[in-house]
Amino acid sequence: MELRQLAHFVAVAEERHFTRAAARAHVVQSTLSASINVLERELGTALLIRNSRRVDLTAAGRALLPAARTALAAAGNARAAVAAVRGVLSGHLTIGVVQALGIIDLPLLLTWYHERYPGVSVSLRHNTVDGLVRATVEGNLDLAFVNRPYDDRRVNEISLGTEFLVLGVRPDDPLARAKAVALTDLAQREFIGGQADFAIRARVDATCSEVGLHRNICCESDTLSDLVELVGSGFGIAFLPPAILEHTDRVVGVKTEPAIPWELVVVTAVERPPSPAATAFLEMLPAAP
Repeated sequence: MELRQLAHFVAVAEERHFTRAAARAHVVQSTLSASINVLERELGTALLIRNSRRVDLTAAGRALLPAARTALAAAGNARAAVAAVRGVLSGHLTIGVVQALGIIDLPLLLTWYHERYPGVSVSLRHNTVDGLVRATVEGNLDLAFVNRPYDDRRVNEISLGTEFLVLGVRPDDPLARAKAVALTDLAQREFIGGQADFAIRARVDATCSEVGLHRNICCESDTLSDLVELVGSGFGIAFLPPAILEHTDRVVGVKTEPAIPWELVVVTAVERPPSPAATAFLEMLPAAP
C-alpha cells in the first residue's frame, strides 16, 4: 500500500467522481483508476461502487477513508517536520472559522503568517461550531476558531478572550437610544434567531432562560449576515456579535442586562499533536491583532 494510492482513493472518495478526482490529483483518469484497482486487489475488497453518474463508497471504503486521511496527514507532517529542521517551514494549514470572530483580526494574522512562512499554503473552512469541532477531531482541520458551547472532550483549547453579544435593533427603534436594555423587558418583542443547533443560539437561550425570558422567534437563519439584514429591514430584533455590525449603519447594537458572554476559543485535536505549520500558527496567537 502506497501513499500515492491512498491519496488517489481519498480524492475519489471526496469528489465522488473520477474525472474531478483525476484533475485534483494531477493525473489522467486511467492512471487514477489503475492505482485504485491495485489498492483494492491488495486489500482484497472493493472500496468504491462505480456507476455512470457518481461514485459511492462501499462499507470497506467508508472504513478506510478516515485512516487514509490520517496516514496522508501524518506523512505531510513528517515532511514538514524535516523541512522545519532545515529551517524551511512548508506544507498546508487548514483552519476552521466561525462566522464572526470579533476578538481577533484573522485576515491580518494570516497575512503576517504568510509573510513569515511563505512555503505554507492555507485553506479556510466555515461550518457550525459543532461541525468545526468534529472536523478538527477527525483530522479534516488542523485547528478551528469556535465559540462555546461545544463538546470539549476530544480537543485541546486556547481561550482568546470574551466579548459580549449586543441586541441588534434598527436606528429608529426606541431601544436604540438606551445605554443598556434589560432582557426581561423584551418579552413582547419579535426576535430573529440562529438555527437551533447554532452555538450562538444555545448561548442566548441559556441566558434568556436564566432570567425567565421566553423569546418569540419569528424567523430563523443559518447565517449571521441574514440576521443583520432582517433586523435592518425591520423584521425583528436579534442578539449579535458586535463585530458583525461594524460595517453597517442599518443596525445599532445595544448592551444587555445581564450581558451575554461570547468566548472565542481555538481548538486542536487531543489525539494527535499539531502539525509544524499549525504549531507555528498557534505560536503567533499571543501577538494576534
